[in-house]
Amino acid sequence: MADLSTEYRIAKPEEFPAIAQMLELYQYELSDIWDQDLDSSGRYGYDLTRHREGRRSHAHVALVNGHFAGFALVAPAAVTRTDGCWMEQFFVLKKHRRTGVGSALARHVLSSHPGPWEVGQMPANLPAQAFWRRVIGQVTADQYVELQVTQGGWLGVVQQFDMG
Repeated sequence: MADLSTEYRIAKPEEFPAIAQMLELYQYELSDIWDQDLDSSGRYGYDLTRHREGRRSHAHVALVNGHFAGFALVAPAAVTRTDGCWMEQFFVLKKHRRTGVGSALARHVLSSHPGPWEVGQMPANLPAQAFWRRVIGQVTADQYVELQVTQGGWLGVVQQFDMG
């Protein structure tokens, strides 16, 4: 197999249409466990305004050989704490899964925002839970707390840790 050129970085302003398109794919993929309807244009839609502004929310992209391979959206923590970061959305295209792209993107994003973190997964998304436990365990030497959040704005598994 040929060597792949990979890049992980904060998204550029002109890349937000591509992120919006990948969000559509992501939301479709989760449509069996995430109760969301299409809008009148046949899209799920996702407001990226605050990520474009980049003050407290950020978008990151993964590129393989110059082509988009995934993205991550980071927002201020708000699920079980009021400081730090929350992994708002995280997606890797199917063709790049289990190749190391997702793990590398996750490590890039986590290390780009030092301090307290929360990462959550929906209860039925068992592959995401396994992925995040493995990645967070690696980057923290298993120094994280896992919670089952059963009330409030987020329902599911949440890992809390610090990226000193």
